[in-house]
Amino acid sequence: MEESFYSVKELISMFGLSDVRKFRKNYIQPALADGAIERQYPSQPNHPKQKYHLTDLAKEWKKNRIENKLK
Repeated sequence: MEESFYSVKELISMFGLSDVRKFRKNYIQPALADGAIERQYPSQPNHPKQKYHLTDLAKEWKKNRIENKLK
């Protein structure tokens, strides 16, 4: 299965937010630092078509959270 990558604009829309700068500072940068998301173009952080997706670490965390809520 191919990974879904999302642009910052797509992510902001999903979360109902509007300020790109705050979103990058408060969400994208910390998630990158924690290893929760990865860039589509990792060697080019400012690539004009940059997109992001969840890492295996984040997917496992998400799965565990869902399983714990079902208990």
